[in-house]
Amino acid sequence: MLWELLKGLIFGTFTGLTPGIHVNTLAEMGGSFFLLFAMGLTHTFMDAFPSTFLGVPEEGTALSVLPAHRLVLSGKGGEAIEIALWSSLLAVFFSIPLSVIYPTLARGYSPEIGRTAAGLLLVFLLLTAGKGKKTKTLIIMALSGLLGITVLRGFPVEEPFYHLFTGLFGIPVIISALRSRDFPEQEAQWEIDVGTLAAFSFAGTLIGMISSLLPAFTASMGAAIATAFSKGERNFLAAAYSINTANFLFGVINYSLTGRTRNGVTVAMSRNGVTVPGCDILFLSALFVGFLAVLAGMALLRVYVKFIRMIPYTHLNLAVIVLLVALSLYFDGLLGLWVLTTSSPVGYLAGVWGVRRTSCMAVLIVPLVIGV
Repeated sequence: MLWELLKGLIFGTFTGLTPGIHVNTLAEMGGSFFLLFAMGLTHTFMDAFPSTFLGVPEEGTALSVLPAHRLVLSGKGGEAIEIALWSSLLAVFFSIPLSVIYPTLARGYSPEIGRTAAGLLLVFLLLTAGKGKKTKTLIIMALSGLLGITVLRGFPVEEPFYHLFTGLFGIPVIISALRSRDFPEQEAQWEIDVGTLAAFSFAGTLIGMISSLLPAFTASMGAAIATAFSKGERNFLAAAYSINTANFLFGVINYSLTGRTRNGVTVAMSRNGVTVPGCDILFLSALFVGFLAVLAGMALLRVYVKFIRMIPYTHLNLAVIVLLVALSLYFDGLLGLWVLTTSSPVGYLAGVWGVRRTSCMAVLIVPLVIGV
C-alpha cells in the first residue's frame, strides 16, 4: 500500500507540474486503488504550478488562473502556490468530519436537483455582476453557453474541456501577460493570515463536498460563490483549491457509495473494477499523501521559479501559447483548434469588458440546465 501511494504521489506530481498533461491521461492506464487515489489527490495540489506561473488552466480551477497570475505579476507567485498547497491540505482535514453526513446527501441526489442548482447558479452569476455590467455579463454568458451547447452536444472531439477551458481562460490571460517584458522577482512573504486561510478553506471544503454531487460544477464555480461577498485574490485561491481537493475526495466516496463517476480517476476505478476501502483507510491515505504533497510542493517551488526565470518572459509566454495550440491539434486536429480559436475571443472579450470570468462558466452550466 505504501509503495503504491508513493508511486501515485510521483505520477500526480508529474501530471500536476506538466502543462497540458491531465491526471486522467495516466489514470486510463489503470492500477490499484492506492495508486490511482494518490495520483489524483496529488494532482489537485500540484496543478497550481502551471496555472499560476504559466497561465495554463485546469478544468476544475480554470478561474484561478487570473487571480494567481495577478499575484505572479506583483511578485507574489510563491504565496499563491503556498496558499494552494495549504488550503488543499486543510481540505483533507475538514473533509473528515463532513464525511459523516455525506452518505445521506449522496444517496438523496437526483439529476433534477443538479439542474435546479445549475439554474440558480446562472441567476446568481448574473445578479452578482458588477455595477453597469449586467448586459455585458449576459452577452458573455450567452456566448459561452452557446459554445458549451455546440461542443458538448456530440461534437466529434475527444478532449472538449481542454479546448474550451484553454480558450476561455488560458490563452486570454497569457496574451495579456505578453505586455510584461520581464518575469517579476518573486517574494516569499505571506499577506493572508492563518485564520482567513482556514475560514475560506473550510467554506471551500463544504462547497467541494456539495459540488461532488453535481456534474459540471467545478471548483471555480464554487469559489465564485464562496468569495462573492469578499474581495481579494488570496481568498479566491484558498476557496478554489480547497474545493478542488474536497471535490476529488468526496467524488471517490460518492463512487464507493453510489457507483457514480464524477472525475477521471473514478472512471478509471470503475473500468478496472477497483474497490474503494473504508473511509478510515481512505482518509489515512489522504493525510499521508497530502502532507508529502505539501513538502514536495514547497521544495519544488524554488526550482520551478528558478527554471522559469532562466527564460525571457515574453518568449516563455509565446512558447506556452505554441504548446497549448500544439496540444489542441494533437488531441483533436483542426476540429480541436476550431474550438480553441472560437472560445479564445470570448474569454478575451470578458477581460476587455471587465466582466467577471465566472460568466464564462456558463459554458458548462447552460448545457447542464437544458440537459445536453
